[in-house]
Amino acid sequence: MIPVRDGALTLPALLDALDAQTFVRDRFEVVVVDNGSRDGSGALARERGVRVVEEPRPNRARARNRGVDAATGPAIAFTDADCVPAPGWLSALSASLAGAPLAGGAVELVTAERPSRWEQLERLWRFRQEAAVAQGWAATANLGVRRDAFLAVAGFDPDFRHIGEDVDFCLRARAAGYTLAWCPAAVVRHHAEVTALAVIRRGVIHGYSSNQHAHRWQGDYGWRHWRHPRPSVSGDWALRRFGDGAAEQRELLGAARAEYAARVVGSVWAELRRAR
Repeated sequence: MIPVRDGALTLPALLDALDAQTFVRDRFEVVVVDNGSRDGSGALARERGVRVVEEPRPNRARARNRGVDAATGPAIAFTDADCVPAPGWLSALSASLAGAPLAGGAVELVTAERPSRWEQLERLWRFRQEAAVAQGWAATANLGVRRDAFLAVAGFDPDFRHIGEDVDFCLRARAAGYTLAWCPAAVVRHHAEVTALAVIRRGVIHGYSSNQHAHRWQGDYGWRHWRHPRPSVSGDWALRRFGDGAAEQRELLGAARAEYAARVVGSVWAELRRAR
């Protein structure tokens, strides 16, 4: 199941990858949810012969819920319009879902041969899917869910207006007793952000969703970045937060501070919306 909003440039590669799956073709359907695209994404998908449904209100959670409503199978494999699954992706996820109600697969971050500093920063932290699964969640760039488990926890929460609905969904599923398996054989590739603007924009929405999680999960998950703004202007914690070895890459400190500052802005935005 694929939500898409203005993804006409990346969608063809994804659809090609789904055509190349080793999983028996008549055992799965491709559902694309056009989430208010203005670039003809829905028409492009229809031309490729896949099923397209509409969710006009831009919201990732609403789009995915709409896609699950439209799908007919007992299990759902989620990915994004800017991802490229490996040929064995669906076969591996299906095997994992035979033994667990949820399964998260590996996400390989793709960078240029000579990556920009923003790509290098992304490599430090994005899509650490195995570590995420150990914490009880997986990104919907690569997540399989049995339909009964999905319906039991009422799907994704549209209150997450940007991102973070996948974390919340998995944590609610775990609280309801549904286990999440790690499936390293199910591989999806995703390109890193290459520009400052893209990384900063993503930092803002990460800060927003993390603030939402902090309120909802009462300290079990999420963080209110607005309470700790100092790393955006001084010290090296903005870089060290990415783990062992990150602090040694001093040339990335400025980029790390900028990305952290964006998270602070996003968390302030979320807090102000909450107060209204």
